[in-house]
Amino acid sequence: MADDTQQQRLQAEMEAMRQLEEQSPILSLESEGEPPTKYVVVFRGKALKRDMTSSADVEVHELHRCEIRLPYSFPDRPPDVRWLTPLFHPNVSFSGLIRLPDIGMAWDKDLSLVALTERLWDMARYAFVDLDKASNFAAKSWAENPTGVSFPVDPRPLREGPPEPKSNIVRYERRGTEGIAVRAELAEPDVLYIGEDTPVPPMPQRKKTDEDDILYIGYDD
Repeated sequence: MADDTQQQRLQAEMEAMRQLEEQSPILSLESEGEPPTKYVVVFRGKALKRDMTSSADVEVHELHRCEIRLPYSFPDRPPDVRWLTPLFHPNVSFSGLIRLPDIGMAWDKDLSLVALTERLWDMARYAFVDLDKASNFAAKSWAENPTGVSFPVDPRPLREGPPEPKSNIVRYERRGTEGIAVRAELAEPDVLYIGEDTPVPPMPQRKKTDEDDILYIGYDD
């Protein structure tokens, strides 16, 4: 049985996934467990499929299902991810299995299922492709010289609506195996962001007054 910490994590993931579902006209969810240890994410939008025969045409289809299973030791171990509907994509094997490092999502226990789900939709619509880590070489060969298709196949991100308001909070954003990227979004022009490259200001000059026991710190007139 999972401990309290794992239950809290599963509960938090469930709430975040349901919030994402509410924000997206593209996504719907099916789940098992309370809190869930299995999700089927359903995308309604344009993606590509092709029959197993090499002579078949690449076709657009608009209903896609992908399974996310959380192992007993989640989040220490990564989810198992498999497309249930055909997806013709260089980083998806013929059986539908996905290796997270192949899609720029090397697992870290702080990585969220929401981030993974957004990446899955970007894969489906060909907004994300890594030809150097292909597991489907027929799809890789086709994607190198596609005909009659422009990428992304579906221009919509998973979340739609007005942009989020800016804030002065420094956000830490994990980007796969590239480590931690730091981004500061400033709400007001007079908010100062201090980072490693911020120059050190000069120290103010000091002078003594006529009173020996009083020290004045400031700039000369």
